[in-house]
Amino acid sequence: MKRYSLKIKEIELQLHEGNYNRRVQYNEKDFDILVISFKEKADSIRRFAISAKCLPNSDSIHLIFDSNTHKVNFSVPQVQHRTAIPSVGLA
Repeated sequence: MKRYSLKIKEIELQLHEGNYNRRVQYNEKDFDILVISFKEKADSIRRFAISAKCLPNSDSIHLIFDSNTHKVNFSVPQVQHRTAIPSVGLA
C-alpha cells in the first residue's frame, strides 16, 4: 500500500456585514492544498479546497461572497474550479 503525504494550509475568514470581498493571504505556496473556511451563518461553516497548483504566484487571492445568492467566487479564473467540502462530519 502506498502512502501519500499532503501539506494542507487552512485559513479561516471572518465575513463582516456589508463587506463580502475578503482577501485570502497565503504568503508562500509551501503547501499542496489550501482550505478556506468561513461562517455563513451562526451554525453553518463553508469550506473550499484549492490545489496550490491553481493559485497564482502572488501571495493572495480574494474570496467574493454574494450575500443574496450565497454564491462564492474567487478573484482569479484558475480558482473557479475549487472543491466545496461538505460540512457533514466536520468539526
